[in-house]
Amino acid sequence: MTVKTNGTLFGAAYYLEYMPYDRIDTDFKLMKAAGMNVIRIAESTWSTWEPQDNIFDFTLLHRMLDKAVEYGLNVIVGTPTYAIPAWLIKKHPDIICQTIDDHPIYGHRQIHDITNTDFLYHADRIITKVVQEVRDYPNVIGYQIDNETRSGDAASPRVQKLFLEDLKNKYPDIEEFNKEFGLDYWSNRIDSWLDMPDIRGTINGSLSAAFKAWHRERISKYQMWQRSIIKANARPDQFITHNYDYSWKGYSFGIQPLVNQRQAAEAVDIPGVDIYHKTQDMFEGDTIAFGGAIGRSLKKSSYLVLETQSQGRLDWTPYPGQLRQAYYSHLSSGASSLMYWNWHSIHNSFESYWRGILSHDLEPNSTYQELAETRKEGLKIDSLICNLKKECKVAILADNRSLTGLDEFPISDISDTEYKPKDNWNNPAERPESLDYNTILRWVYDTLYKMNIEADIIYAQDINLLDSNELKNKYPMLIVPALYSASQETIIRLKEYVLKGGHLIATFKSFYSDQELKIYNDLQPHGMTDIFGVKYQQFTRPDGVKVIFKESETDLEKKNIHTAHWMEMLMPDKDEYIWATYDHKYWGKYSAVIHKNMDKTPDNTLPGSATYIGCFMEKTGLEYIFKKVAQIAKINIPEQHFPVIIKEGKNELGKHISYYFNYSDKPVEISYSGSFGKELLSDKSIKTGEKLMIPDWGLKIIMTD
Repeated sequence: MTVKTNGTLFGAAYYLEYMPYDRIDTDFKLMKAAGMNVIRIAESTWSTWEPQDNIFDFTLLHRMLDKAVEYGLNVIVGTPTYAIPAWLIKKHPDIICQTIDDHPIYGHRQIHDITNTDFLYHADRIITKVVQEVRDYPNVIGYQIDNETRSGDAASPRVQKLFLEDLKNKYPDIEEFNKEFGLDYWSNRIDSWLDMPDIRGTINGSLSAAFKAWHRERISKYQMWQRSIIKANARPDQFITHNYDYSWKGYSFGIQPLVNQRQAAEAVDIPGVDIYHKTQDMFEGDTIAFGGAIGRSLKKSSYLVLETQSQGRLDWTPYPGQLRQAYYSHLSSGASSLMYWNWHSIHNSFESYWRGILSHDLEPNSTYQELAETRKEGLKIDSLICNLKKECKVAILADNRSLTGLDEFPISDISDTEYKPKDNWNNPAERPESLDYNTILRWVYDTLYKMNIEADIIYAQDINLLDSNELKNKYPMLIVPALYSASQETIIRLKEYVLKGGHLIATFKSFYSDQELKIYNDLQPHGMTDIFGVKYQQFTRPDGVKVIFKESETDLEKKNIHTAHWMEMLMPDKDEYIWATYDHKYWGKYSAVIHKNMDKTPDNTLPGSATYIGCFMEKTGLEYIFKKVAQIAKINIPEQHFPVIIKEGKNELGKHISYYFNYSDKPVEISYSGSFGKELLSDKSIKTGEKLMIPDWGLKIIMTD
C-alpha cells in the first residue's frame, strides 16, 4: 500500500481512560479550534479493553470513536500489546521475561517475552477484537502496531533453545561455529550442541552480539505477525504504521540499538517516529533533522511523526516561537504528520510529569495558543509544503551490528578509569565524556547539519541492493562512520562505489571485523587499504594530541584541532595522500587524515576519491574535511552556517521549497542567493540578492520553480 496523506496530519495522543473525568466534548472542541484533524488512541490500555480473561469492555473506545466522528477527527488506533494486564501474568507468570537479571517484577511496560506462545495467543485475540470493533468507523484511517517494540531481553531456557536452533541452521558444522566465534578462548569451545551453556554468562562478544541480533530479528518477525492479524481484519484502505524511536540521552539521539528498524519497517505501510528534542537555549533543530533522516530511511518515503513533545519534561518547556519553529522543522524534513504526546498531562503514575499540550489544570495555555496559531498559519500554505520530497546528495551509512560491536568492545575500555585529558577543547561542550557508536554517528551528522549539507541515512542492505552507478549518481558523497562490523559484500560494494566515481569518507574503527565481530587478521582497514592508500597496525588514546592540516591556503594549521578518545597511527602509501598529521613529539610521524584520488573511471567520468579519518577530533577539523570532499564531489555548500539552517525539497506540485531557520535568540540577516520566488508565510515575492531578516527562533519559507 502506498500511503499519501491528504494534507498534513496534525493532532495528539488522546486517552479518555486516563482522564480524571469525562470531558471529551471540551477536548475535541479545543482540538478542532486548534486545527487538529487526527488523534491516536488505545495503544496502552489492554487491561481496560479486556479487564478479565476473555471479558471485553470497549465502552470508552467506542465513545472516543463516536465523538471523533462527530467532530471530524481522523483516528489511528494502536494495538494494546506493549503493556500487559495483571490477570495475564497471574494466569501465565512465565510471560514475564527471564533476563540476565532474572525476572522483572510486574508493573513496567515491555517486560514480557514476545515469543511466548501464551502471550501470542492472548495478543492475537485482543488485536483481533480491537480491529474488529473499530474497522467500520469511517474516520479510522490506520493502525499502529504495538508501541516502540522491545523484546524484553528474554533469556529463558526456552528462548535460548530457539536461539540455538537458529545457530545450528546457520552453522551446521559445529567446528565452523567454534572457529567463527573464537570459542577456544577460555575453554568456551563446545563439541556438541547439547553442551551449549547459558548465554547469560558468556564473555564472548561475538556470541553476545549474535544473541542481540537474534532479538532484533524477533522484533521484526513480531511486527510482521501483528501486521498479518491487522490485515486479516481491517479495511483495505486503512494503513499500518509503528512508532519507531531512537537511542536515548535524555532525548532522542541515535539509531535504536534494540531494533533493526530498516528490517522491521517491512511490516508497515508508512513508518512513524517518536522524536523528543532539547528546547530553550539548547534547541538547534539537529535532533529533528536526524530523526527525520531516520524516518525517511525506513521505507525511502515520507513518514509520520507519531510522538513529539509540546511541553514534556521539566527542561523542555519551550521559549515562545519554538513550538512554531519545531512544527516547520519536522515538515521540512519530509514528515507527513505532527502528533504530540500527548493532549493532556497525566494525573497519576509513571509519566505524570511528561506534560501534554494541556497542563494538569486541563485549561488552554500558552502552549496550546502557540500551536493553534501556528496551525492556522500553516494551513494557509499546507498544500504547498506537505509531503515534501527530499533529494539529498550526501548519505551516511548506519549499522546496528557495528553499534553492537562497539558496545561489546567499547572504545572507552581503558586501563585508568580516573583518566583526565591534558587538553581543553576550543569548544569543551563538543568533547563527549565517552565515545560510542551513536556519538560518532551524530558527530558526523551534526557537523554536516551545521554546514547546511543535508544527508540521508542508508544501511548496508541499501548499498548491497543498489547498483554502484545508481549509488554514485544518487549520493556523490557517502560517509561511513565507525563501520566496525563490515561484511565482505559491503566492502566490495563500497570499493565499487569509489571506482565508479563516488566519494567515500570513512572514520576510524571501520572495516575491523566481520558480521559476527570476528576481527579480520590482516592489515587495517581490512579490504580497503588499496582504496584508501593507507594501512595501520597500532592505535591509542590521544593525550594532548592535536591534528595539523597540511593545506597552506587555510588557516586551520594555525589552529589547534584537538583530538580525544581514539587515534590510529596511519601509514600512507604515498606522502601525497596525507591531508593531516598528528602534532605530537612521538606520534607526529603518523598521519591523521588520508585522501586518495582515483584514476578516471572506464567511461571517463570524474574519478572518485577515498578519505580516511583516523581519529576523533573537534568538529572544526571534521567540517574542513567535509568541505574539501564536497568541493571535489561538486556538491554545493551554502554560505550560511548554523544558527541559520537551510532545508530543501520538492513539493507535490514539483516546486522547490527552501526553509531558512534561525535557531538562536537573536535576529539574523542573510542575503538570499536563490532564484526569484515567493516567501510563503508573508506571501511576498523575493529576488536574488535580497536581504532577509529572520527573527529569533523564526523562519522563512521560499517557493521557486
